[in-house]
Amino acid sequence: MNKEELRRRLLHARRHRPHKQRDDAALATQCLRLLDSRGPGAVAAYHPLPSEPGYGSLLPALRSTGRDILLPITHPEGRLTWAYDAPTRTGALGIAEPTGKEYGGEILLTCALIVVPALGLTPQGYRLGKGGGYYDRSLSTLYRSGENRPPVAALVYPEEIRADISVEPHDQPVDYLVEPKGWRRQSK
Repeated sequence: MNKEELRRRLLHARRHRPHKQRDDAALATQCLRLLDSRGPGAVAAYHPLPSEPGYGSLLPALRSTGRDILLPITHPEGRLTWAYDAPTRTGALGIAEPTGKEYGGEILLTCALIVVPALGLTPQGYRLGKGGGYYDRSLSTLYRSGENRPPVAALVYPEEIRADISVEPHDQPVDYLVEPKGWRRQSK
């Protein structure tokens, strides 16, 4: 199955997932457990949409830690900048974005953990996004920074871990997979 068809099916499944099967609070709790294991530093995250894992739970949980939180701002050509958690406005893609001072991707190097969205993950941790390439571009810069970069984690539901996701040369694996029942380091 091609990526577009797989994206369509995964989005459909998320939109029709019964609320009682979402486990968003459990995902947020597992994300906090992972973050606690990483030591001090900021955390980069995103505003989960209503159909995404962590909706309504992830950001409140991260805010409760007292850590600085960086959130993405979208720009043309699939580019992201980052700003500290602040009042938001609706961005170009209909997603809440902070209104504070914007920083380039190098700010991510100050983080203890970077949490990124994913529609699905391969068992090896390669993520399937929504197809805009925003996170692939942002993460490629981070991955080029070398061994001392902060780890990247993705939140998914168990059935979104799939071996049938095709991997392309520009795809970068996440370091951690976070599910409602736990988190684990991905093997590369």
